[in-house]
Amino acid sequence: MNQHSKPPFVLFQREGTRNWSVRFTVKGRQIRKSLETDDRANAERRAYEIWGEANYRAKAGLTVEAMPFSKLAEDFIALVAEQSERGERSPYHVNDWPPVIRRYLVGYFGDRPVDQIGEADIERYLEWRRQYWISGPGKDVTYIHYERNGIKLRRRPSRSVPSISRQRGELVVVRGLFEQAAKWGYVRALNIPTIKVRKRVDNRRPSFEPQEYQKLIETSLNRLVDPVMLTNVPITIKAKDGREWRRLKLDEHTRRDRIALHCYIEIAALTGMRPTETRNLNWGDVLGYREGRNKPVSERDFRLRVRGKGKSGTLIPQLAALSWFDMLWQMFERDVGREPNDDDPVFANAKGNRIHSFNKGFKELLKASGLECDHRGVRRTPYSLRHFHVSQQLAHGVPIHDLARNTRTSIAMIDKHYAQVTVERMKDSLRPEWSGT
Repeated sequence: MNQHSKPPFVLFQREGTRNWSVRFTVKGRQIRKSLETDDRANAERRAYEIWGEANYRAKAGLTVEAMPFSKLAEDFIALVAEQSERGERSPYHVNDWPPVIRRYLVGYFGDRPVDQIGEADIERYLEWRRQYWISGPGKDVTYIHYERNGIKLRRRPSRSVPSISRQRGELVVVRGLFEQAAKWGYVRALNIPTIKVRKRVDNRRPSFEPQEYQKLIETSLNRLVDPVMLTNVPITIKAKDGREWRRLKLDEHTRRDRIALHCYIEIAALTGMRPTETRNLNWGDVLGYREGRNKPVSERDFRLRVRGKGKSGTLIPQLAALSWFDMLWQMFERDVGREPNDDDPVFANAKGNRIHSFNKGFKELLKASGLECDHRGVRRTPYSLRHFHVSQQLAHGVPIHDLARNTRTSIAMIDKHYAQVTVERMKDSLRPEWSGT
């Protein structure tokens, strides 16, 4: 290095410290950084490194300074909120994405410069995420705290590897974040990690066979009756904390919850709605129902206007679902003391507020029915009712194209995930008459 040449930066010491700092300008932007040393020679070497990196980044079309991942994450969360307010993003992104970003992504990458994160780092992150609640940082977390509708809640974490669909959903967030980082100039587009998740061999979603669904319904109906009316013997309740007590009669609060759950099961199976669609359903979305309430059953008809999972549309339900809508209407009138308004939820609690999930009650019912898993050992969820609906419609001859439109999905998706129709149930269509052979 020519000792007489003027360096492309200025070294200086801030007031109150002996450590050196550097100051220089790149593309009209002034950069100031502490060199964290009081040795002049070391400071000059570090200054040349920082100056060289800044110029390289500028020539590569990147921001002059590297962006810490944690700062990028918060900027991205703020952008998602702004885009959602403008209607450019689904509202669920605002609620669902920030916890994933802050707990997992920032928890793993921290303040690491975002342009130093590559495909290998994503692969390591994926494995870390799979083990997060088992042997990773979440193993000692007792409760997950969150807020819903202004109410602070908590739940116990699931000590298991996240499902394939969950992993894919979270990786959508990762890709969106890196793509935005490229738009902001923090990384080059070619450096965005390739994100892949291995496919399962059998990824069909669990449904019910007709006899299993019948057992589910029978168990649900039996649970609406007082235990003493069935056996004349009080039942013993055992709490997780070791307490025990005997119940002589089914309390009205529990009975009401079980009636609402039963209506939910019947309606989900007879319409094929997704859980998010049932949750979002208001009485104003049950088209033609209010006008037909006082008509004879033979003259009644209705449609459902549904929305959820970023999709919306109008579906044609089975008419058998009408009686279960009647039940929910009557429960609302009895509990709230008036008819439901169009903006009132179809699935409401005793106060008329929206029921956000039937997962807990449905899980208890599956356990009571002995139907927690299908024949492969895959756990059933409320989504299994949608798959049962699709399978039943196919088994009874509904054209797959019409079914795909009514359930707001694709033919390929039905064939890959939903159609649980056994060969035995299709024996008639598999035995056409052959002639002229």
